[in-house]
Amino acid sequence: MFDVSRIMEDSIPLSSAEKKELRGIAQRLKPHVHIGKQGLTLTVLNEIETALVKNGLIKLRFEADRTTMKGYCTEIEQLRQCEYVGGVGKTGIFFREMPEEESTK
Repeated sequence: MFDVSRIMEDSIPLSSAEKKELRGIAQRLKPHVHIGKQGLTLTVLNEIETALVKNGLIKLRFEADRTTMKGYCTEIEQLRQCEYVGGVGKTGIFFREMPEEESTK
């Protein structure tokens, strides 16, 4: 397994133009994970990690009020070493650069 924390340490924060482009792409995405009343459980965090590794750009749907949702977004950024790109209503968009696959010869 690769070291997730090292990926985000090496990456440069996204510019506002890059975030805007990613939000446009994410408009067409369906939410990968729904975060319900139980909040950020270990299972939910593992699903978020799987989705980030597979896709890089994910959309999450929250069933919580705005202040709780903001706390979840901050917690997801820290625990999953990704960047919150934005969101509308009860959805949040997160991005992590995908590691380059090593070519085997």
